[in-house]
Parts: sequence; C-alpha cells; structure tokens
Amino acid sequence: MLSVQDIAAMVDANREEALAFFQQCVRTPSVTGSEAAMGGVVRQFLARQGFAPQVYEKEPGRPNIVAEWKGARPGPRFVWNGHLDVFPPVAGSPGLYGPWAGKVADGYLYGRGSVDMKGGVCAAIMATAFLKRMGFSPAGSVLMTWVSDEENTGGLGTKYLLEQGLISGDFGIDPEPTHGQVLVSHCGGLNVKVTYRSAAGHTSIPHPEGADALEKTVKAAAALMALGRRISRYSEELGAWSKLSVTMIESGNTVNMYPSEGHLVIDRRLVPGETTAEGHRQIREVLDGLRRAHPQADYSYEYEVLGEYPCLVVDENEPIVRMCLEAYREVTGKGTAVYRRGGGSDASDIVEKAGLPMPNFGAGDEEAESTHENEKLCLEDYFTFIKVYMRLLVKALS
Repeated sequence: MLSVQDIAAMVDANREEALAFFQQCVRTPSVTGSEAAMGGVVRQFLARQGFAPQVYEKEPGRPNIVAEWKGARPGPRFVWNGHLDVFPPVAGSPGLYGPWAGKVADGYLYGRGSVDMKGGVCAAIMATAFLKRMGFSPAGSVLMTWVSDEENTGGLGTKYLLEQGLISGDFGIDPEPTHGQVLVSHCGGLNVKVTYRSAAGHTSIPHPEGADALEKTVKAAAALMALGRRISRYSEELGAWSKLSVTMIESGNTVNMYPSEGHLVIDRRLVPGETTAEGHRQIREVLDGLRRAHPQADYSYEYEVLGEYPCLVVDENEPIVRMCLEAYREVTGKGTAVYRRGGGSDASDIVEKAGLPMPNFGAGDEEAESTHENEKLCLEDYFTFIKVYMRLLVKALS
C-alpha cells in the first residue's frame, strides 16, 4: 500500500502541474448553461492521462464527462461526482481580479468557481491521475462523473446520467466545499411554476368569468404564503429552515385589459424527514382547495416542476465516512468532524436513486465564498486535499 509519505512526495513534486490545471479550469468560464468549454478542458486532460473519457449530453453543448479506471483485481467501485458549472459573476462587481482571472495572490487562487467547485473537481482528478501515474492498481475501479447543470438541480447532468444507468457503485465522494469536514446531511428542495388562465377582456366591463387570471394567481399566492407560514420550522441540527416561499408573480401586459395568463413560482425548502413528494402534495392540496372553494370560476391550473432535489442523508457509520475521517487525519495530523448543513448537492440524487453512500467532502468554505465577487480557494488546502483524496482511494481500493 502506498504510504502517506509516498503520496505527499508525489503531490509536492507536481504542484506546478496541479496548479496549472486548476488555473486553466477557473479561467474557462462555465456559467450554468455554458459548460461546453469547461467540459472540453476536463475531457482532454483525462484523455491525456489515459482514462478514455466519454461524453454524454441530454442537450447539445451540455456535456457530462464519464470515465472509469479499472484495476486488475476485483473489488468495489468508487464514484466521484462533481459539477462543471458555476454561478454567474456578481453583476457590476468584478472583484479584485475579475471572475475568470485564475490569479494567485496571497496564497489563494481567485476566480468564479474556485471554491464551488472547480477546486474540488480538480483535486479529485489530480488525485486519481497521480495514483495511476504512481502505478497504483485499484482493487475494483474508480468511476469519474463530471457533470453540467448542477446549479439548476441537475436535470441535464447527474439526473440524466442516473436515468441512463451510468452512475452506480459501492460508495463515493462529492468533492463539494465543506471546509475540510465530512458532510453527511443537507437540505432538499423543489421549484414549481403554477399557471392560471382566463378569457381576456376590457376592464370597462365586468370580467365574463368572474375572475381573471391575475385574480386567481393572487389568491393562489396568498393561500400558498399562508401555507408557508404554517409549515415553516427551523432545524437546529442543520441550521436551516423548512419553508415555502412564493418568489415570483407575473401577469398582465397593459393597463386596461384583464390578463389572460397569470404565473407564480414557488420555492420549497425541505429538511431531512421531508420528501419531494410530500412537498408537491402540500402545494397541490392548497391549489385544489382553492378550486373547490370557487366553483363559480375555473380555478384549474397548470403545474410545472422547474427542478427538485431530495435531502441528503448518509449514515455517519458508513465505511466511506470513517475512511474520509481517517484519510484526513493521516495526511494532516489533525482530526476533522462529521457535520450537517443547509444547501444542496447532486450527491442526494445519487444516494436516493443509485443507493450508494456519498458524503460531500472537500476544501473551501462554500457559504463564505461561493457567490462572492472575490471567490478564492487557499492553495495549501487544494494541495492538501489532493493528498487526502489519494489516501482515501488507496484505503478504499487496496
């Protein structure tokens, strides 16, 4: 088995290569919906390392990169999953160096996605490549899945790969930023667009149906807001809320006509113990109740799911959790902890649909950095996590 010292020596001798790959990725813009260039960078790097990556797209230009490194001996399959897409830069505030600078300053690498989550993706890829280069042969295999569309709940990314049967295994890691701790639970959520319709008409006379689309939409929004107040509760364990909010309303296009369409958008946040099915049921019960309460008007509605993701729940007694804690301690000489928080990740879909335990585990503080104009990752943390991931793979697949 490769020792911690062997691993440290390999990473320390190849820091420039690891940094160059990280910089190239950060300098490649990949806002959700525009991941093609970033996908090309990752695919080409994996191909140069001999991993034979394959590209799967549900929509053109939205790549999902899949590559499997198989060892000579049978054993479990370890799964990496991380996203290529990033949040848009902060409008009107480019930060110290610009969102795509990839600049190193004061021991940090600056740029959009450096923390969420190109640092984690690059560290995992470099860890896997370095082990292959060192002659390590896994007892089993390492499946890498680097996806688009995560920031939009993953319908064109991880969910698509799961639908195609392309993600399966025994355990894995989502290298999202967790400031070095092992995340075993986070929130879920769903977003829904509801549409009401009615006849149009001039406002100089009463509406022919008794209620136009705008009136229906406003009443539905009020009823849903009341639901939100009833179900809102704080989870001390996660430090996050179970709640429902109406976040958008749209109707009408002129001052003297009844609107023929009305739209509202709902954001429902879930905590462990709540399911997406339950969230949809609560919303539909309110909308169906409104329809029954107004039989004189047509309160039928259209219900469009814009996105959803389940809560992440990983048993902290799972071997993969223990191996994460051990690998971190063996590399750094310090302990770390299991924790829970709000937010979300594609790991929750993988746990629910593929049935494999996949905590989040990575460098960087998502809450403090990921949406800020000066997003930055400490380079020593980046190099440390390449070593931690290498040690983790050796422990899991020796």
